[in-house]
Amino acid sequence: MLLRDTVFASWLAAVREQVRFAHELPAPLLLDTLPIFYEHLCSVASGETFNYRQSTLASEHGGERARLTRYDVETVAHEIQLFRSVLFSAWGNAGFALSRDQSARLNSLIDEAIRESITGFILCKAAAREQFSAAAVHDIRGRLSDVSMAVDHIREAQQTDTAHRLAALASQHLERIGSMLSEMLDMSMLSPPADDTIELQALDLREVLVDVVRASTAAPRTEVIAIPVQGFWHRDSISKAIENLLSNAVEYSDPGTPVTATLRSYGGRVALSITNEGPPIPPDRIEAIFQLYKRTAMKGEGGWEIGLPFVRSVAEQHAGSIAVECRHGYTTFILDTPVDPRPILTARMRR
Repeated sequence: MLLRDTVFASWLAAVREQVRFAHELPAPLLLDTLPIFYEHLCSVASGETFNYRQSTLASEHGGERARLTRYDVETVAHEIQLFRSVLFSAWGNAGFALSRDQSARLNSLIDEAIRESITGFILCKAAAREQFSAAAVHDIRGRLSDVSMAVDHIREAQQTDTAHRLAALASQHLERIGSMLSEMLDMSMLSPPADDTIELQALDLREVLVDVVRASTAAPRTEVIAIPVQGFWHRDSISKAIENLLSNAVEYSDPGTPVTATLRSYGGRVALSITNEGPPIPPDRIEAIFQLYKRTAMKGEGGWEIGLPFVRSVAEQHAGSIAVECRHGYTTFILDTPVDPRPILTARMRR
């Protein structure tokens, strides 16, 4: 961990020089969830185990790249490969000789992170295409309505049998196309695009966290480990996101066990972690909990419903992400955003 600054300084320089489009990105955006990933690598090098089937950290990295950069799949893989090279070089230069077993475990974890990042990237791009399709359907429906009205006027105005028959046929086909588009829109079940123009305020995120915890029913069970972090967030939405994470932690924790809220900051980013003890989320459901209209059945029919999808939307509105990890009997949700998302959001709106 003492080499973290050295590793990331070298990696940022290498990425900006070698990875396409990286030179135009600010450091907090380039780093995104990698500082937390670095901690995991240190733990694995020390003998701990890590299973990416119980974590969305790498897939969230890929999702951020899809939403906020001009990267492609090859670029996502390239920057993590560079991270591997810089990491091993920095550790070696500092005199940390890795055994064959340590190197194998680290390489395996990094390879898995590459695969998960690419998967997250592809899924996010697919979701964006679906969202675009939904918007296109809305637009086409409006235009078809105008055309249909025009055809109806033609049918009423023309006196010849041929014109009347053709106009009636065109009107019939237009009505059918409109019906088909309506069915497509209903089947997509897509939520409206997130509002990128939310008003961000200068806040101390620790103060926001403490205020939410104090007002929460989880207060007696929650320990806050945080330092002041000055930055820019939308107070109401970030407060509601924290409240959702706390409620979720209490609902799905073992009775009487503590909940921990941790705030960490590094490289222009802040990571807010909410941890509880209890049964892990099944690996095949770990991504679905963030998606609207997909419910798990951990405790009855209710599952997580819309709370966690809302948290994801808040994270994305702040140019960040929400990840979950289940390790050693603990479940941790990590809300990770830039300390100042404004330049990133402004740049995204201009693209």
